[in-house]
Amino acid sequence: MKLITIIFSIALLLLSGCASKPDFRPATNGSVGYSEQKITDDRYRVQFKSYSKTVADASDYALLRSAQLTQQQGYDWFVVTSKETFVESEKLQPASSVGVSQTRQVERHCGLLTCKTYSRPSTQVGVNINAGMSNERKEVHSILEIRLGKGLKPNEDSYSAQDVIDNLNGKLVTAHSG
Repeated sequence: MKLITIIFSIALLLLSGCASKPDFRPATNGSVGYSEQKITDDRYRVQFKSYSKTVADASDYALLRSAQLTQQQGYDWFVVTSKETFVESEKLQPASSVGVSQTRQVERHCGLLTCKTYSRPSTQVGVNINAGMSNERKEVHSILEIRLGKGLKPNEDSYSAQDVIDNLNGKLVTAHSG
């Protein structure tokens, strides 16, 4: 029974450090993260790619990166002129598991005239570790085309860059830390 407890504890420790979290970082060579492409002086295409269970994270990160880019370029607000979201789901193996089964092993030895049957208990312990994997994982691409502007926001469809940073940066950092 101690062996089962030890194996279970090890599996639990391995799994606790492997929670998947989207990373807010520049994408390199098609990896997860953000990227942008300048279209004109005041228009950009911003993309965020993540592996997540939800589509909302990628959309929020794309908005956050759009707000940062807006400020970096010396603008105050942005308008999303086009938005596309692509989701590719992938089924994975079940999350890690530990299994124990007890059976009786029966052996029969036969000689010329008689047979003897031996029975003894048999315990099998199995550990299946798929660290960080869940039943379904989604590769999510959120692509925004934005137009940047200065001064007062023109309408309700525009985003204040500072407001987006204040609201989403705190939410996303809190939701995905620790």
